[in-house]
Amino acid sequence: MDEDKFALVEKILKDVDNILSKNADLCSFDIVPVDCNFQNKSPVLLLENCLGLESWCMKHVYMYCYSELMDKYFVKPKRKTAKSSVNSERLEKLLNVTLLLNPELNTFWNKRKELVLRLLLDKTAELRFTKLVLSRKPKCNDAFSHRRWILEAILKDQNLQTNDIETLINEELHICQLSSDRSPNNYHSWNHRTWLLHTLKLVEKKFDINFLYVKEYNFSEAWVSKHISDFSCFHYRQFCIKNIFAISNEHWKSFEASIDVNLRKSFVRVLAKHFPKDATMQASEEDLISYSEENLIKLLLCYSSKSCDCIADNILLCRKLEILFHELVLNNELVRFYKGHETLWYHRRFIIHEILSSMHDHFGVVRLNGVLVKDICRNCNHDDLRQKQAKIIRYDSNRIYSCVLFNVLSRHEQDFIEERQKECDNYAGRHEKYLKFVEGLNNVM
Repeated sequence: MDEDKFALVEKILKDVDNILSKNADLCSFDIVPVDCNFQNKSPVLLLENCLGLESWCMKHVYMYCYSELMDKYFVKPKRKTAKSSVNSERLEKLLNVTLLLNPELNTFWNKRKELVLRLLLDKTAELRFTKLVLSRKPKCNDAFSHRRWILEAILKDQNLQTNDIETLINEELHICQLSSDRSPNNYHSWNHRTWLLHTLKLVEKKFDINFLYVKEYNFSEAWVSKHISDFSCFHYRQFCIKNIFAISNEHWKSFEASIDVNLRKSFVRVLAKHFPKDATMQASEEDLISYSEENLIKLLLCYSSKSCDCIADNILLCRKLEILFHELVLNNELVRFYKGHETLWYHRRFIIHEILSSMHDHFGVVRLNGVLVKDICRNCNHDDLRQKQAKIIRYDSNRIYSCVLFNVLSRHEQDFIEERQKECDNYAGRHEKYLKFVEGLNNVM
């Protein structure tokens, strides 16, 4: 590289470093298409907290920085030298520019981790840097991974205050949303969002994680209604649903208020419409809405044939079914409005599977090799009970298939499949095959 290009790259390194160190509010980085340097000025641009680099110099800068990094910092020296002899400031400048231009370099991210561990890079500054990288490359898994590593280190701090945690959460959720907005079907951003909620359980005493589950559930509903083919978001919504199943009474009331839907009314509306015709009990919406959670579950599932001493939580089961049937109603609307979207049918499989699994848990059975068998209760500690349950016993599946809830679900799905087939929706036939041959309902449908 001639002296003019050498001087240019050094000027770019210096300018980028100055901007990164003096502007804590930088929000994005991008390459600006410019063919050549007409005005003989620095190609590093800064406008309204947005960092840019003119494209004409990108190749020269990248090759210069990459070559120096590999030659000086990633080649094992013949003689051992003290780590302190490494010029950390120079290394940081080179890493900054190289990773901004090409963040898919895991080795360079590992080098940044080394600098953080040696207290030569600030954790907060690293979060800002990864934000810049993700603004240009929203699917960069290495940047998300580095960000998770930094956040784990920060959250382990015993002196971390609740306000600090809330600030971190809001910033993470904002970055995930920006990444998802800029890149459709961004698995990495939704996976990072899931990781965040998992990790926050470590600091649950300082932060109300249940409130966040409810908030994220509502957010995902708004998102999927606009991004019908984004299964990554549907998968995240499924994660939120499973976590809402076990929230406390207080949070359940907040959850019902936040979604602006009466879950019980939505549930009994489906029940009343598809109630078995030969049932002798009353099945109007008015009658069903007056039932308590305990009595409603007894009506729908008749009884539990568990052979253990565990007490069934019918209130929790009723709430779980209310959420799942609400989700089923939402799915009905989306499938009708957005025809031919396979993602919606995959999400429907999740809903049906969860409803059937709830029934199986209630009756103390599990599906094994295509048949229902007695399940071993994992909550009981009675050795004699475990010995009795050690033998696989086939279960009389008619007890499940004859209960009210199963008949309601079966009729609902059959009616919906017929409706969609009349609309020439090919996925309806696939869904019917799924119910028959995956969920094992071929004998009852």
